[in-house]
Amino acid sequence: MNGLPNPDVIPPIREEVDEDDLRQIIYVLPTDPRTNRVMLTTSLKDEDDKWALPKCDSDSHENQDADVHRETYEQTGVRGQIVGLVGSFYECSKKTGKPKSHIKVYELQIDELIKKWPGKKKRDRRWFTLEEALSIFYEKPYLVQSFRMTTLVNELKK
Repeated sequence: MNGLPNPDVIPPIREEVDEDDLRQIIYVLPTDPRTNRVMLTTSLKDEDDKWALPKCDSDSHENQDADVHRETYEQTGVRGQIVGLVGSFYECSKKTGKPKSHIKVYELQIDELIKKWPGKKKRDRRWFTLEEALSIFYEKPYLVQSFRMTTLVNELKK
């Protein structure tokens, strides 16, 4: 052994984790309060063009604004202002029941719709009403709860 790393051994990839050593997942709810709609994109994982929210693993548990802006632009081709955190949840392992992920959901009010964005060739995007979006994500209660904390719901109450 010469003290150098063995080039034949690939170190395990460590996913970004928070202060509790949990994987950090960020979802973004891109909203347009003028029309009370939300922008969704197609998922890259599903062949059926399943509608999804912009999502990423975060590399910072302190300042996630850059992750929110970058991923929303890359996945949906929109830019805007972060309204705030509308949900913070823990996803637990089905086997152990212990937390495995810390999920944060941010609302981003759209200011600009970009015609050519990085993910355009791989993804579609589409506007949905709040009711339509809620019906798409009914199997993910944490996202339904997050939608209900957005400015869209507050606008509908007026």
